Amino acid sequence: MGLDAIRTTIQTNDLDQPTRNALWNIIGPFFQKYAKYCSVYEDIWTNLFHKTSDTHPKSSQPLSSADESFYDYYRRVIINGEWNKCLDLIEFLNQEIFWFKWNSQINQNLGNYPVPAADEYNDVFREYLVGYRIMSSQILPITNDEEKEAIEQAVQKSSDAVAEQISKAIRFLGDRKNPDYAKSVDCSISAVESQCRIMLNDPKPTLGKALKMLEEKGVPLHRSLNAGFEKLYGFTSDADGIRHAGLNTSNVDADLAKFMLVSCSAFVNYLRSKQC
Repeated sequence: MGLDAIRTTIQTNDLDQPTRNALWNIIGPFFQKYAKYCSVYEDIWTNLFHKTSDTHPKSSQPLSSADESFYDYYRRVIINGEWNKCLDLIEFLNQEIFWFKWNSQINQNLGNYPVPAADEYNDVFREYLVGYRIMSSQILPITNDEEKEAIEQAVQKSSDAVAEQISKAIRFLGDRKNPDYAKSVDCSISAVESQCRIMLNDPKPTLGKALKMLEEKGVPLHRSLNAGFEKLYGFTSDADGIRHAGLNTSNVDADLAKFMLVSCSAFVNYLRSKQC
């Protein structure tokens, strides 16, 4: 009786079989129990997989011996499909379930059966060293809980203006089909700028000026942090910066966008802790 090899490598561009099996163990029971509520599954069929609506099975049973059921089709995507398609399905289903869960008419038929939640998927990602986490209904290339918590705190506890910028940065970074890393960076910096403006009760100053104004106002901010974010602001806002569309956006990759999202989220949380 041998021992399983200890997992040491973070999965980023593939998903191994044990990971896929664990994910299906979350999704499969939900598909089986609610086979008769097909509207969600038709959305997946037409909007995610771009198939025609008239070819979607109306139940979990195959339409003919040559056809597979939607249950079998989606199982194949998770168990054997391309890794990114597997994540696409999980992300799409998570977004659809958010709507599905709160639809009062359907909720009457769902009973108390719990729908798969983001935390369930994230537990699998954590256990199997998958380099992604679900946040704000999107799967992001976040590899540890500290990063995840910093971003979630910035979204959940900040003002609407700040949370909106962080949420937009998440969407631009998390779009696996058409990511816009430059816009993600811009939104991350804008979140810090918005937080500073709120603390100053002044909608006009840019980030560099706002940080100096906060210091002059007596807000106890760490000078090294201020200096660091002034430089980051300069990076995005000078003549060759992202905000002026002068920077070659091909040089702004996922790693930079992720760094900015995590750093700016953490700095927003720090600033908010100093808010009177």
